[in-house]
Amino acid sequence: MTSSSGLTVGLLLPVLNEIDGLTKIFPLIDKAIFDQILFIDGGSTDGTIDFLERNKCQYVFQKKKGLSEGTLEGIYKLKELGVDCVIEFSPDGNCIPSHLVDVVRELKSGADLVVVSRYLPPAKSLDDSLITGFGNFIFTSVINMFGKQKITDSLNIYRGFRIDKFICNEMLQLLEGPVLEPLITIWALKNNYRVKEIPGDEPPRIGGQKKMRILYNGFCILRMIKRAIFFKIK
Repeated sequence: MTSSSGLTVGLLLPVLNEIDGLTKIFPLIDKAIFDQILFIDGGSTDGTIDFLERNKCQYVFQKKKGLSEGTLEGIYKLKELGVDCVIEFSPDGNCIPSHLVDVVRELKSGADLVVVSRYLPPAKSLDDSLITGFGNFIFTSVINMFGKQKITDSLNIYRGFRIDKFICNEMLQLLEGPVLEPLITIWALKNNYRVKEIPGDEPPRIGGQKKMRILYNGFCILRMIKRAIFFKIK
């Protein structure tokens, strides 16, 4: 695998009322391994912004509603700051910070997409319900049909990727709703990009309520899969 050790890597943390998770998780992140760390806030009212300011964190307020919109705004901002690769990280407790160094290493070793997989043994999800676990299995099985490579976790937010390989008009015209990550996976498989998975447990969420709308997200993923089936890579 070709070395890309000169690549810059930014950490992107979307937040919306995540003060409980931030307080416990942010101190565990090794800031030294990143060229930029950026928070994108969706309108927090629980003290999240006060926490970010006390800790001298760089943050921006997202302009459009929705997780995918906020994530894209954060990615574009990191690109403006000269970042080559972005790692998505949720500070709600679902992502274990110690895996970040592995994601950075794999990106700098030449991977286009690195996923911290909840389903690659010996990893497991402690946050899944029967419905979400089954849905992840079904969607991943279908998405794996898009390429020769097989992936075990097509939906997880905990991933890093080359910005120039994914954030383009061709891919984004397939986007539907708040779930960017399955489209990232589809795009990687359709283009035969270099994909690396790292096993990583998914602990239970810390504090607050889950914001995911299971049925709506599933509908959006199906729409993206349908669009991608008929999309021809140039």
